[in-house]
Amino acid sequence: MAFTEKLKPEWIKSGVNQESVDWAQRFAKSLAPENNDDKAALTTSQLRKFFGQLRRIEADFDKLKSEVPLLKPKLAYAVGKAKKNNRIKDFYERMEDAFKALDGSKESFIQFINLTESIVAFHRFYGGE
Repeated sequence: MAFTEKLKPEWIKSGVNQESVDWAQRFAKSLAPENNDDKAALTTSQLRKFFGQLRRIEADFDKLKSEVPLLKPKLAYAVGKAKKNNRIKDFYERMEDAFKALDGSKESFIQFINLTESIVAFHRFYGGE
């Protein structure tokens, strides 16, 4: 079943807080494999590839900030490529709300990274490999 709890734009605009970390934990658990045969789970490779792009942009934000809007279509491509994997679509749909909250500033991008990092960490905790 798809994860339906919405990401709140203020977590990107004003910063992560305990509510956003709790949300990230629930969301990451929904993306992780439910058992060893769970083919629909979001893979660590898929998640790390996206997170790696965030870190690359962060390393030279002033030069690479024009690439931020391209993150959404790149993630959409990953969804299309992984037709059997329906949880990457869940990830895309929730991150869409985060993309909308980005205002072009480095500060909002850092909050986006912080929230994504929480998702990555909890995904790993819940068995994402």
